[in-house]
Amino acid sequence: MYYGPLTRRIGNTVRLAQVAQVLAKHGFADLVRRVGLHEALPTKVLVGLRVSDAASDEPETFGRRIRSALTELGPTFIKFGQILSTRPDILGSDICQELGSLQDQVKPLPYEKMAPVIEKSFGQPVEELFAEFDKEPIAAASLSQVYRAKLSSGEDVAVKVQRPNAKEVIESDLNLMEAVAEWINDHVQDLKWMDFPGTVEEFSRSIRRELDFNIEAQIIERFHRNFSGDVRIYVPEVFHDVSNGHVLTMGWVDGVRVDKLDAYGERNSDPKIVARIGCSVLCEQVFEHRYFHADPHPGNIFLMRDNRIAFLDYGMVGHLEHTDVLAMADLLRAVVNEDANTCVRSLLLFTSSGEVEDYDGLVHQVADYITFEASSILSGGQVGKAIDQLMNLLLRNHLQLSPRFSLLLKALATIESTGHALDARMDMTPIVRPYAERIVMSRFKPENILDDVVVNSGVILRMLREMPSDLQNLLRSMRKGRVRVNITHEGLRDFAQVTDRASNRLSFAIIIGSLLIGSSWLIASDAVPQYVSLTGFGIAGVLGLGLAFSILRSRNF
Repeated sequence: MYYGPLTRRIGNTVRLAQVAQVLAKHGFADLVRRVGLHEALPTKVLVGLRVSDAASDEPETFGRRIRSALTELGPTFIKFGQILSTRPDILGSDICQELGSLQDQVKPLPYEKMAPVIEKSFGQPVEELFAEFDKEPIAAASLSQVYRAKLSSGEDVAVKVQRPNAKEVIESDLNLMEAVAEWINDHVQDLKWMDFPGTVEEFSRSIRRELDFNIEAQIIERFHRNFSGDVRIYVPEVFHDVSNGHVLTMGWVDGVRVDKLDAYGERNSDPKIVARIGCSVLCEQVFEHRYFHADPHPGNIFLMRDNRIAFLDYGMVGHLEHTDVLAMADLLRAVVNEDANTCVRSLLLFTSSGEVEDYDGLVHQVADYITFEASSILSGGQVGKAIDQLMNLLLRNHLQLSPRFSLLLKALATIESTGHALDARMDMTPIVRPYAERIVMSRFKPENILDDVVVNSGVILRMLREMPSDLQNLLRSMRKGRVRVNITHEGLRDFAQVTDRASNRLSFAIIIGSLLIGSSWLIASDAVPQYVSLTGFGIAGVLGLGLAFSILRSRNF
């Protein structure tokens, strides 16, 4: 396999070499050799990249080596690892458990490297911005670190500081990912339907938003409005005077990780109740607010007191359209009610094309899954896994899943996993069902029906109002010769090939016939030596045998 075009498209061959070096270092030398990654690099970059010398008998587990490699590769790959940690059905529980430590066990940078980020952002020393500032971080994530501090007004705050050069490293990695995704899309036809460039593009938009703390501040304020007065959840306040694109200062959350079970007694809380509250709060975010926390793992949810929780790290947030929520509600309700047709119609709304070649076949597959597998999965309270299995049916039918649903599925799987960590017997089904049923029934309310009529009427009226202008523009373009009509016929290429082959054979037949007639005339007239006529017969014979062989081989006679 030739990787030269891939290297030219990536541009940053140094980063590509680093990826190959890290993979080889952590025991994946065979993978590097098999995919030919080292062959895509120029000789001067390969200095020091000794793929063959990498250890092949690493004592560490496979999952631990993956975690170590992703950690060393940096923030972008750590984010990928965090997403993969929510997919035990693909990687297995052991590997996912190792990748789960990527969520909050990143090695922190020293204060001396982080303080300049704050001082450069505000043009003031840290001592002038805060009355107190603890130099030891309380949390270290892949993109930022969090410190405890106190404002001059006396409020205890948490200060989130972006790691230096995080943006430059991520942009370089995203360019690499985009180039590889485009290369796969262009050269691996069997995987083109999966739309790797679209998936990478969606991830790129998400992580770039996460790099702008101003956006996260707006998100936190929106969550604050959505849950105003709700005693189940606490949303911290944002202090804008000491916040910007690289620094975010929020109210201090007095709590512990939600999975620290030994702290529940002193905080007057019950893990079973908290598990249901967390899942219910996320369902409310999805089905009612259509604005949800997309990474609700235990490190991002804190237990305060009296079963009250607080979501942290609002950098990864998803948003749904009203039609998306309706489709998800219909899907969940159809799975529970074993309605395969409704389930397939809802599933197709999650795809880019919305169409499937074998609709009846997909209905049969879904019906078979609902009857024999979904009931046992749902009885174990695993709604996220039930939905994920349906997504696998889409992949097997070569249907592209719309990228906007990836965060939703990740959030459902993560909150369900967090709930099971608190209560192994928690059933997600009765928590989700009321929200889905309310969404389904709300469409039949008179006021909602009236709203739909008004909206659709407005669309129709706008089309009628714009139609004369559109027709006028079309006629004007036709008069100027700017209108082009492209017609594609699926069998036209085959027809052209058959016609071309037939014309070639006819031409050969004419030449053969001409040689035979001409040679016969020369022999009869005795105008030239006899060997000239025999040569003509010989050439005609060779061409005739070739033509006969071609016809017999094609079996078109």
